[in-house]
This record gives sequence, structure tokens and C-alpha cells, in this order.
Amino acid sequence: MAAPAGPMRASVPGDLFRVLARRYVRVSLFYLCLGLLLGAAMMYFGNDNFQFVHTHGLLVGFVLFAAYGAGFGWIGGKADAGPLRGVSPAAAGVQFYLANAGLIGMLIGSVLPVGLGLDRVGALFGILEAAAGILFALLLGRTLKQSRDPQKGTLLQNDGKGT
Repeated sequence: MAAPAGPMRASVPGDLFRVLARRYVRVSLFYLCLGLLLGAAMMYFGNDNFQFVHTHGLLVGFVLFAAYGAGFGWIGGKADAGPLRGVSPAAAGVQFYLANAGLIGMLIGSVLPVGLGLDRVGALFGILEAAAGILFALLLGRTLKQSRDPQKGTLLQNDGKGT
């Protein structure tokens, strides 16, 4: 009996990373539309109170999330040749949810009333966003350190000298 196919079920080792890559691209397109529509609305109504939401929605939500998607797509290709030491789909999934929760919290925190101190909530979510970026850099860095012997398909450890 075949294993049930789920949203994070993989037949090839790199599939889980490619699923996250597609999710990131879809989410980045949502933030592109949100940022563009918000920017157009600010111009139309002559109100620039939502500049933080507009710029962070575009820069973090669209640009950075699209880069995360491209990175996880690349990691998926590397994982197809075999497991990568120190790089797991579980860690990549944690990174995905940290990044999304961080951005949503930052955007919501930026529109909360300043007088009550509720806007500081956005700073806490900014820390989540930074943690997601550091985790992504760690996963990508670990993948870059490893290369494969093209004839054997086995891992070779990079000596750090670019050879």
C-alpha cells in the first residue's frame, strides 16, 4: 500500500524543499499585489500613513520571500543527489513559518496605536523575521559548503578555498 500523499510528502529528497520554494513564490506574489495596491491607494487618497506596510510588504514580502523561494529551489536540486548534512526540510519549514509570522506581526504592529505602546509588538516580530533570515543563511551556507562527486554521487566536503 502506498503512503498517502500529503502537502509535505516527498518522492524525491529535494521535493520538500521545492514545495517550500513554491509556497514562498506564491506568498511573495501576494505581497507584491498588496504592496502595489496599498501604494496606489496611498497616492490616490494622498495619505502616506502606511509607508511602513507598503515598503516592508514589497521589500520583505515580495523581494526577500522570492529570494527565499529561489534559494530553497536550489537547495532542493542539491538534495536530490542525497541528504545534505545539517540541512533538513524540518528546519526549512520552521524558517518558512518564522518568516511569515514575523512579517505579518511587523505589519500589524506598525499600524497599532503608538500611545499605548502596542506598536512595540512589531519590534518583537521583527526579531522573528531576523531569526528566519539567519536560519535561511545557515541552511544555504551549509548547502554551499557541500558538493557532490559527479561520478559517484557522494558528498565531498568543500575545503573553503573555492576548489
